[in-house]
Amino acid sequence: MEIRRIHESEGDAVGALWDRMCREIEDGGPLTEQGRRSLSRMLAMSAWHRDAFCLVAVDGARITGFVNGRLDNEDGLLPCLNGEIDSLYVLPESRGTGVSRALAEAAITWLRERGAHTIRYLSCADAGDDHRFWQDFGFEPDMVCLSLYRDE
Repeated sequence: MEIRRIHESEGDAVGALWDRMCREIEDGGPLTEQGRRSLSRMLAMSAWHRDAFCLVAVDGARITGFVNGRLDNEDGLLPCLNGEIDSLYVLPESRGTGVSRALAEAAITWLRERGAHTIRYLSCADAGDDHRFWQDFGFEPDMVCLSLYRDE
């Protein structure tokens, strides 16, 4: 298995994995066709973007997982760069083989090598397994996000 930066031509393949990820989560569902095209384009641009990344796990010629995120100075008030890991997904048949750990380590390394002081991974409040996975890398819970939804 190899972990590497996405190639621009692989945006659609990783977009399909993202769609699969959305279908597997509770309250998730398929992406719209327009949403999938836009997401695939964004992922493809991660091949060359200075501050955004998408790393893929490749087994032979098959992409078995991905992690993506970005480097940001947020509002510029603090004298440091911050990193954010947006999503990490591994195909069910490749789970339990170290792919998730390798992708997470590669994302952390990518962000640290570019000067990230703090790295965040945002997760749902009740995603206990997800929290434990990231805590194994030293992540600690330090924020609470409350959402107010519009009544419709």
